[in-house]
Amino acid sequence: MSHLTAKDRLAIHAALDAQRAKLLHGLKAAMEESGQTQYAAVLGRSSGDSADEALAVTLGNLSAARMDHEVRALQAMEDAAGRLDTADFGICEDCGANIPAARLIANPMATRCIACQERHEHTFAGQLHGSL
Repeated sequence: MSHLTAKDRLAIHAALDAQRAKLLHGLKAAMEESGQTQYAAVLGRSSGDSADEALAVTLGNLSAARMDHEVRALQAMEDAAGRLDTADFGICEDCGANIPAARLIANPMATRCIACQERHEHTFAGQLHGSL
């Protein structure tokens, strides 16, 4: 039986929905931003200023990296939503301990208890993609 109460699960659902809505809003804004001609305008200038071109490429790369990060976060949220009503939601994937409801409300995508998450981050520090 899960350590999470019905009230805990409702609070986690609400937190997840709020985080998802915020992320979707940001992702939509980023997509609209990248769909505009702001980078193309800099690249298309007839002056041929290489500094402007380098800036446009850098801004484009940052926008793509931001969108990639947000899409990954959205996928983690969708995964959490799919697990939320299962018996093993809130159980640390590493040690099997209960993840406190307060942690899950703050971060519904958490799959590890704090101790295991800290150990994981220490072990994989410096690598490109961490785990939630």
